[in-house]
Amino acid sequence: MMNNPSPRREPEFKILRCDTPPSRENESEVECNLCSLDPICALLDYGSEKVELAKGVLFRRQRVARGETLFRSGDPFHSLFAVKSGSFIMLHKKEQHPDQVAGFQFAGDLIGADGMAGEHYPCTVRALEPSSVCELRMARLQQPGRSLEAFQRGIISILGQEIAFCHGLHASLVRQNGEQRLAAFFLSLSSRHRARGMPGSEFRLTMTRSDIASYLGLSRETVTRGLSRLQKEGTVTVSGKRVRLERFDLLEGLAGNTSCA
Repeated sequence: MMNNPSPRREPEFKILRCDTPPSRENESEVECNLCSLDPICALLDYGSEKVELAKGVLFRRQRVARGETLFRSGDPFHSLFAVKSGSFIMLHKKEQHPDQVAGFQFAGDLIGADGMAGEHYPCTVRALEPSSVCELRMARLQQPGRSLEAFQRGIISILGQEIAFCHGLHASLVRQNGEQRLAAFFLSLSSRHRARGMPGSEFRLTMTRSDIASYLGLSRETVTRGLSRLQKEGTVTVSGKRVRLERFDLLEGLAGNTSCA
């Protein structure tokens, strides 16, 4: 099982071709050309049955159940994962304190790149809902007889994009008060959804209010009050876990009231 804390075995997953249609539960999955892992998939020429390189290297559409763990903090690094559908939460362990939410990953996002340098994953990643991932097993790329130069260039490019995204995201969330952080958070979610070809004005919050509070460095009560104020002002509409952004101009104005640190 993926939630076993010991080093993960390599099960024989059924490999699906790129043109395999998604199941009904994955109707909202991201298109391959909009996925963070697409540059590597292109190098593998994954849509061709004649190419042997992909076998044992790239595993597509692996199902991950809600609450299931991809890997835990401290596990040896072995793979990069791209979210095909669903969403995940990243957690940093803190001694004698609740785990700190380090981020949320959605369809098209890359997971695990931060484990490459230290050869261990620095955080625990868990599915927030029924999801699916594509897995690139890095050790298999190092088998004798394989040219790694093109893959190394592709991976460096991917990591560069991830670093730029993370810097921009973290800077945008350094705000003076809860409402500003919430506004920046919603705008970030909207931008990420649009970049993956999905609606950016309405989406479902798969994380809890406590998760959002931990990520933004706020209390749960502050998040709840902030959401209530934004809704009262007509900036957003909240119905259960669904959020609709009604006034982007107000959100942008609120998020831009302070300079990024």
